Order: sequence, then structure tokens, then C-alpha cells
Amino acid sequence: MDTNKASITRVHDALLGGKDHYAADKAVRDRLCAIDPDFPVAAQDTRAFLSRAVRYLVGEAGLTQLLDCGLGLPIVDDTHRVAHEINPECMVVYVSLDQFALSHARRLLAGNDRAHVTEVNLSHADRVLADPVVSKYLDFSQPIGLLHILTLHHVPDHDDPWLTMQQYVDALAPGSYVVLIHFLDPGPGHELADTITRVGEVYRAGVGTGWPRRAERILDLLPALELVEPGLVPVGDWRPDSPRTGPLGAMQRLVMGAVARKPFS
Repeated sequence: MDTNKASITRVHDALLGGKDHYAADKAVRDRLCAIDPDFPVAAQDTRAFLSRAVRYLVGEAGLTQLLDCGLGLPIVDDTHRVAHEINPECMVVYVSLDQFALSHARRLLAGNDRAHVTEVNLSHADRVLADPVVSKYLDFSQPIGLLHILTLHHVPDHDDPWLTMQQYVDALAPGSYVVLIHFLDPGPGHELADTITRVGEVYRAGVGTGWPRRAERILDLLPALELVEPGLVPVGDWRPDSPRTGPLGAMQRLVMGAVARKPFS
């Protein structure tokens, strides 16, 4: 691990007010907050969305297995915790290449026979699907919840995240769900166009990746899936636990979330 270079997971931890990050990560966080001082609120919104989406998958949809492609921090307050509050038998497998997050996960999940982590590149669906940990603990003949939380806008166009997602979806059984969070490029002329352009520049300069996309290209990452209401919306507006009390900040409007289902026919 090179702690002198910022990482995606540690920058997010810094935005969340966590403690698992270093000076390089804080520097990127500070540049993001200079663009939008409420950026940490948007980060909190992503955590709340993740919890609501997992509660939906495990509770309302009745799924018993989840594949989280994008292990983040803090690991103690993540997908498996929310899922196991509803169904302690739910199987959760995390995928990541981030050595810092992997180190934490291996320590914190040791002895947990219903949550596992594996080191594999999430942007290569074939490698994830063939991974021995994934194939050991998840049954792809049965419905699975696939989570891509803040991952795919870090995959460049030339690596074809749309093909990657098609491969994932093709492998899922009917009745499976995909959960997605992606940064939105609202397009030229929009009042937030300059904001998201600068955010992308900060991410690419700081961690080497970060490509917000137009709404139609984000929806293309959910091929032939049925969107669960209310569709692709700012994450804070996806089935909130309580009504919104004020207007959304800039990044709160640009961090989009969706849950979609693979139909039976």
C-alpha cells in the first residue's frame, strides 16, 4: 500500500468523517469540498441509500445472497451488517482490489461464515464470476443482489463498463437485482455542469479515475432490467425513510442511484 497516494475508498472514508485515511486522501477530500462544501452530505446519502437498498433486497425482495462489487469503508457498517439484521443467514461476498479495504475486511470478517471477501478486479466480470470465493459461496442458479456502489464511474469508457455489466446481468438468475450508484453528468448548459466537470478533474488528478456520465449512459449499465420505483434518482430521493426537509446540495443532485430487477421473461 502506498499511503502517499490517495485511494477511492480512503477518500470516501475521509468524506464520511472516518478515521481510515491518510494525508493524501484528506487533500483530495478538501479539494472536493472546496467545490461543494456539502460533499460530505452527499457521501452520507450514499451510505443511507445503500442501507435502504439492502433492506429492500433482503427484506421486501427476499434475497438470500448478495455480491457487493466495491468493498468500502467502514466495513463494520456495511452491506453484511444491514443484511444480517434482517436475515442472519444471508450470504454476502465482497469484491475489491483495494489493499487497505481488503486488509480491514479480512480482519473484521474473520470467523464470519456468512460474509466473505475476495481480491479480484470488479471491472472484469468474467474474473469475478470465475473467482473461487464467489463461486464457492454464491449460487448463480438462484437470485442474487449485485451491488455496484460508486464503482462504475471509476471505469473508463475504453474498458467498456456496459459490456461488463451485460456480462454480470447475463450470469444472474431471473429475479435477481442490481443496485447502482453513479455520478451524473447533467450535460452542457446545466447549472451544475461546471461542478461535475471540476469534481471529475479532482478525482482523476487525485486517484487516477472518475468519469461522470449522462443519465442515458447510466441507464445503459442496467441492460434489459426493470427499474424499481422511483427509478434513477438522486440517492437521497430513493425511497427515503423520512421526507426531505430542504433542498438538495449540488453533489446531492449529482449522485444518482437505482435498483433494477432481472425479469423472468
